[in-house]
Amino acid sequence: MNWLAHLYLSEPNTEFRLGNVMTDALKGQRWPGMSGDFISGINCHHEIDFYTDRNAIVDRSKSRLEGNPRLRGIVVDVFYDHLLTLNWQTYEEVPMREFLDNFYKQALRASEQFPEMASEFVQSMVKSDRLARYGDLGEVEWAYGRIDSRLSDRALQAGRLVDFMPSLKEQHKNLEADFAEFFPQLMQHVGKEGKSVGMEKTGRGHGCPPEECL
Repeated sequence: MNWLAHLYLSEPNTEFRLGNVMTDALKGQRWPGMSGDFISGINCHHEIDFYTDRNAIVDRSKSRLEGNPRLRGIVVDVFYDHLLTLNWQTYEEVPMREFLDNFYKQALRASEQFPEMASEFVQSMVKSDRLARYGDLGEVEWAYGRIDSRLSDRALQAGRLVDFMPSLKEQHKNLEADFAEFFPQLMQHVGKEGKSVGMEKTGRGHGCPPEECL
């Protein structure tokens, strides 16, 4: 799953949400005074990735695509954020624009206490409004192109993420059906309450007991 899904699947706690969203950008870095909630968000991110990478429905989505098999997981992760954007109100009562604006305000305030690198990441995320832009396929393609720019020349010889766009457009309805089946299961796995999926949140959820999350 990509940034928007990690945010949505977080507990309603700003530092937990930031830990979940920023895990890949931090690349394992920690700083003195990092809060327990932030660390719990990082743990939640890893649990979401672990569950997603081993899910048969996600594997089905990957198998629908034409292109380098090694890149299909990344392609599906980003495209699932596109599908979450399109179907946001299936899962969440609060409109996405309001949800994100509230998160951005809280994230900027919290990031004032972060090290420079982490604070700059949050500021860039908010300024670009990146989390709101996955609903447009042109923006999805831009995101793939940005990831391609970070791949090695050797990796690019086997194909690029942007090369998947025709296949994604052709398989859009099938991928949307996969997502509709998979996402409620992921929500239940991490203990996320949903508007219409009929599940209750128990404990902290998020794939690990409270003592391990901290």
